[in-house]
Amino acid sequence: MSNTVPSPPRTFISYSWSTPEHEARVLDLATDLRESGVDVILDKWDLKEGEEATAFMEQMVVDPNVAKVIIISDRIYSEKSDQREGGAGTEAQIISAKVYQGENQGKFAALVFEKDENGKAYLPSYYTSRIFIDFTDPSRATDSFEQLIRWIYDKPLHKKPAIGKAPNYLNQGESTIVLATSAAHRRAMDALQNSRPHAFSATSDFLEILTNQLPAFRIDSETDPLSDDIIENYNSFLPYRNEVIELVRTAMRLNTDQRYPDALHSFLERFLEHFHATPEKGRYREFDFDNYRFFAHELFLYICTAAIQYGRADIFQTIVSRPYYDALRGENGGMAVSDYSVFRHFDRLLEHRNKEMEARRISLHADQLKERAASSGFRFDQIMQTDFILFLRSALQNKQQYASWYPTTLNLLGFRHQAFELFARAQSASEFAKLLSVLGLEDRTPLDELVAGYAAETQKAPSFNDGWDQLDVARLANYENLGTMR
Repeated sequence: MSNTVPSPPRTFISYSWSTPEHEARVLDLATDLRESGVDVILDKWDLKEGEEATAFMEQMVVDPNVAKVIIISDRIYSEKSDQREGGAGTEAQIISAKVYQGENQGKFAALVFEKDENGKAYLPSYYTSRIFIDFTDPSRATDSFEQLIRWIYDKPLHKKPAIGKAPNYLNQGESTIVLATSAAHRRAMDALQNSRPHAFSATSDFLEILTNQLPAFRIDSETDPLSDDIIENYNSFLPYRNEVIELVRTAMRLNTDQRYPDALHSFLERFLEHFHATPEKGRYREFDFDNYRFFAHELFLYICTAAIQYGRADIFQTIVSRPYYDALRGENGGMAVSDYSVFRHFDRLLEHRNKEMEARRISLHADQLKERAASSGFRFDQIMQTDFILFLRSALQNKQQYASWYPTTLNLLGFRHQAFELFARAQSASEFAKLLSVLGLEDRTPLDELVAGYAAETQKAPSFNDGWDQLDVARLANYENLGTMR
């Protein structure tokens, strides 16, 4: 690795000896530049008695080792330049030729030190159409100096971003569903990231705009369930799922507004009306609404995961403890009010494809969740951990033989999976106390009873792979080591 220190940028200052005050100001600027690492060449320092001034000026302008030439322009400098009088006139002849010829225009920049009564900058005629740095406003002196330094070092404040890929929607097929959410999402993200007072309202607006457009994802009853249009429908929701995840993560990190738990609960609840057929929806098949169930199930997993990862107990407890109201379910003879198990979902549409297309997958639903995790910003094992927590919490609270939450993602657990991170950390007593809160417990007794029930097989753990594999609750929960360290 080279240890060579780059040479300071050599910079020549062209100016007029207008007044003693002006000369002093130029001298101060040159001193500040040298203190900022710039090798400034100034006649007061570098032109000695007996040397030819014109030759010196010409050499500085044309010398390839001089990286930058600063033109300090006031009324007298601009007049002498245009009239070709004095040193400023001589330099103007040399500089103007270089500028007009387009020779390395980035080498020359004017600093305006004076304006006329109409606020127009005094500049040499050869420079009037070019960008200058304004030094006439004392209140902006620091900004102006930084602009000058950045120009000298070729380190602009605003860098041109790299060219990205064309938007995905340009390559999407006719069956791709496009929603008008991007403007609302950008507004909400900007408000959150910059702590705007309207951050919560902007977030709520985005969530409402998204749910209002959900009917666009309705699967037509004439659509072949084995066609690519079905997968395209599921994939079309990904950009909007990612917008929700990004917004939720940002809100959880940067905003403690106590209205967010209620807003996210309401957002999830608004999906429920799309789980059912209604007379105005026309003909349907039983699995025609399973895509909505998939979307809601996926979002529920991610919002819970984000709340756990960012320590937002207020949000997590609200969305897993507060009941959900499903009016249409009540009208159809079911329970109108349910716990979070309302988002538990066995995707009949995907499993129909699995069977009919002989894909021979344990769970296409789980496969989809894993594949889609790649663009979420979360690891799939974090999603599985959340799924496991939701299963345990459900089993602990329902106290039935079967938990009402089935951990779909654990179909892909594999044989060698060790305890999930949150449970491994809970070997510490303090972390175990936090875990008990996540599970909705005040002490460990109900957990001990549940694990004992699984061990004695009086309580049946979920099975996978057509019954060949059974969930090892004690191992995944690090049960033997929970709370054993101080």
